[in-house]
Amino acid sequence: MKNKWMILFSCLLALFVVVASLEPCKEVYAAKKSKYIRMNVKSVTLSRGSEYKLRLYNTKKRQTIVFSSDNENVATVASTTALPKQAVVTAVNPGNTTIRATISNKSKVVRTLKVKVKVTPYAVSIKFGQKKISLAENKNMKLNTIIKPNVSQEIPLYESSDTDIVTVNSRGVITGIKAGEATVTATLLSTGQSASCTILVTAPQEENSRPTSSVTTTHTSN
Repeated sequence: MKNKWMILFSCLLALFVVVASLEPCKEVYAAKKSKYIRMNVKSVTLSRGSEYKLRLYNTKKRQTIVFSSDNENVATVASTTALPKQAVVTAVNPGNTTIRATISNKSKVVRTLKVKVKVTPYAVSIKFGQKKISLAENKNMKLNTIIKPNVSQEIPLYESSDTDIVTVNSRGVITGIKAGEATVTATLLSTGQSASCTILVTAPQEENSRPTSSVTTTHTSN
C-alpha cells in the first residue's frame, strides 16, 4: 500500500513539473506572436478615385516586400520609394478586390498578407436632413447629411459662409461661435452638386432676475 502511494505521489510530482515547464513556453509563444508581420488593416472601403495608405509592421530590413492587386480595374496599389513598408491603394472603379503584400527573404516567401478592398461609386445626390438649424453659442452638433446611393463612401467638402459665426469640420460637425446667421454648404467634388443649411447661432439666455415681492400692511382702526 505504501508503494502504491509513493508511485501516485511521484506521478503527480512529474505532472506538476511538466505543467510548470510549459508556462515559460506560453510566454515565449505570446511574445513571438505579438511580433508577427501584420498590416494596419484587414479590409477597407473606398470611394471611387480616393486613396488609402497601407502600412506593414515587424518586417526585417533584409526582407523584400511586393504589393499587388488581384484586379487593377477595381483598385491599384503602388509601394512608396522612400518607405518600402508602405503602399498607396487607389480606388479605380466600383467593385471588390484583394490587395496582397508578399514578404520574401531572398527567394523564399515568408508570408503573404491580404487586404479586402471595396470600391463604392460616386454619390449622385446630396442634401441635408434639415434646411435650417438653431444652435447656441459654444455648442456643437453633427449635420445630418444624406448622400445617395447610401453605399457611396464619398466625403463632401463642408464650408461655412462666415466662420466668425459658425465653423464646420471635415466630418460635418458645426460649432456655434457667436450669435448670428451663416450658411453651411456641402459639395460633392465628383459632380459639383451641393446642399446648404442655414445655421442660426443664438446667444446664451440670461437668467431672469427673480422679482421681489412687496408686502402691504393695512392698519384698520376699530
